[in-house]
Order: sequence, then C-alpha cells, then structure tokens
Amino acid sequence: MFCKNCGEQISEHAEICIHCGVRVKNAVGEDKPNWGVNLITLCCVPLVGLIMFFVWKNEKPVAAKSALTFFLINIGIIVLFYALIFIIGLSGY
Repeated sequence: MFCKNCGEQISEHAEICIHCGVRVKNAVGEDKPNWGVNLITLCCVPLVGLIMFFVWKNEKPVAAKSALTFFLINIGIIVLFYALIFIIGLSGY
C-alpha cells in the first residue's frame, strides 16, 4: 500500500506512515451512519444532529453528513407543520 500524503510504500497494516507521519487509516472505526443519533435527531431533538455534524465532520464524514441530513429533514418537517397551522388559523377553522 502507498501513503496518500507522500506516496511512499508502507505496510498494509500501518495506521501512520513511517515516512511522513500522516495517519493513513482511521483509528476511530468504520464511518457509517449512526442510526441511533439519526433517530433521536428525527423524532426528538434536532439539535443533536447539528452538534454531531460538527463533532464528526473531520473524523467520520459519512456519519456527519447523515446526522446533518436528518437535522435538515426534521427542521423541514417543523417548518411545514407550523406553516400548515398558520394557514389553518388564517382560514378560520
């Protein structure tokens, strides 16, 4: 395997390049959407998704994007709900 930073050949199992010192593997674990955070963001507390986006954006970009997406979906649902309530209120029902 080759280092993405310096291009030197390194071991397949290396986490850090021995030539330039740059981390070549993510030691945090797999980068996949965290469905627990996404569910909490969607149904309960949308702010959790926004916070997790900023926490994960450099370490876990896939999980961060997923949390931000669910945050935006929740905000969209809230805006639509209040717009509907406003329209119903104007119509006099």
